[in-house]
Amino acid sequence: MAEIDRSLRIRSFLNEWATVLIIILVLAAAGVGWWAYQINLEPSVETEQRLTEQWSESTDYSHSAPITNDSLPFAAGDRASNRPLYYTALSKQLEGTYSYEYTADSGSVAVTTDTYLLIRGGRMENGNMTETYWELTEPLAADSETLSPDETHRVDFTVNIIEVLRTIGTVEQQLDATEGIVDVRVVSVSELSGTVESDSVETTYRSELPIVVSPSTFRVAEAETIDETHESFETVEVLAEPSPLQAYGSIIAFGLVVMLLVVIVGLRYTGYTELTDEEEELLEIEQARERFSEWITTGEFPSEREYEQTVLVDTLEGLVDVAIDTNKRVIEDEQLGVSTVLDDTYIYIYIQPDSPARDWLVSYADTTIDEFDEYEF
Repeated sequence: MAEIDRSLRIRSFLNEWATVLIIILVLAAAGVGWWAYQINLEPSVETEQRLTEQWSESTDYSHSAPITNDSLPFAAGDRASNRPLYYTALSKQLEGTYSYEYTADSGSVAVTTDTYLLIRGGRMENGNMTETYWELTEPLAADSETLSPDETHRVDFTVNIIEVLRTIGTVEQQLDATEGIVDVRVVSVSELSGTVESDSVETTYRSELPIVVSPSTFRVAEAETIDETHESFETVEVLAEPSPLQAYGSIIAFGLVVMLLVVIVGLRYTGYTELTDEEEELLEIEQARERFSEWITTGEFPSEREYEQTVLVDTLEGLVDVAIDTNKRVIEDEQLGVSTVLDDTYIYIYIQPDSPARDWLVSYADTTIDEFDEYEF
């Protein structure tokens, strides 16, 4: 059997499913059209957090040591500033400044700071005192003032390193023990009260400057200071702008659905999808051919043997029934477009509507098969 043209399959599909496809495409066009309308003409409203106020505050330490004894690296009367290590043979004390400031558009903050020296012994882990065996405090300085934005509150202090070493020695002598690690640090506690950027401020900050002392040196470790940022937000409603992909994609999708709908409707009502009787029969033959393929064998008509009578069968299914009843196979001549069942006495023939020999076979069905040879197909 000749292969059915693909366009016939498409027309058959459209002829059977056109109504369903039109309904689906109408619904799809409505849905996609509404989606495109919502995205492009009625964007949604979203809420977002908008920054309204922002201000920051910080504390810091600076330090130096006056040189009192001459040496090759340092001269008496000089000052070593913000060094990680100082020498007790050259400098007897550490001078430092604690500072606090805040940055804002508006505000007024009262700051009161107490700075003292903390000396303690105990168990240290990762720079933190986990167990305290003994502790001493010594006031160093105190000050208070009211600050406007970008003004700096400063408190100067001095630590006598020789006195610190003497105090540690006295404690260990009195306790008759040197257990644990001795921790020395400058502690500054600032109490704040006021208003910044319409925010009420009531808080206390603690900053620390660790000092590691020994008979020959004193080392200033990394300071523990404050660096805070304060933000205020308000909730506002904004229009959600669609992305270019959503905006243009929705329009293109709507256009494609509408175009496909117009094409199918046009094909439906111009008669393109309608099938002729011959085309419908060809499709039925194909379906039957697939269903009864196990009973059908391709081949050619015999050229010599004659039959007493030829029986024309109306459908391929009927011919398969004959094959089943007679326990014979269906022989299909694809070039001639004819399927046959060869019995001892009869030849049963089904002629396809597109067979090139259809008219002749119908008119001369009582002739023998040998007479086909004089025709060229």
